[in-house]
Amino acid sequence: MKKVARFLLFFFTLTLVSQQKNIEIKEDVNTVTKAKVTSLSFNVDNVKELEKIDWTEIKSIFETNAADEIIKLTFGINTNKSANEKVKISGKFSVEGKTKSINTLIKKSKNGIKGLIKIYTNYQN
Repeated sequence: MKKVARFLLFFFTLTLVSQQKNIEIKEDVNTVTKAKVTSLSFNVDNVKELEKIDWTEIKSIFETNAADEIIKLTFGINTNKSANEKVKISGKFSVEGKTKSINTLIKKSKNGIKGLIKIYTNYQN
């Protein structure tokens, strides 16, 4: 009985001492947090996924970067993972440049993807 009484006394003491305090964190309203994205990588299992890339979405990802920030776009395909493909092929390419030239980087990326698709279709036939 003494052990039970000691246990209850210990338990109630512990719960009273270990009460939580709410701490309020105040943020300065004038503080602006900025994020920058310096690279973006696409690795796909089939060519169809490369054809469905949303280029406006890619452009919007880099909107918060400074104009002179260096960014890198990488696109890769590895059909070795896909069981239903006739041709097993893998490859990748990257384009790199400043954020202010995102339109040029997207244009180069589209040409590179066309090249990957062309290689794939040549091997498939």
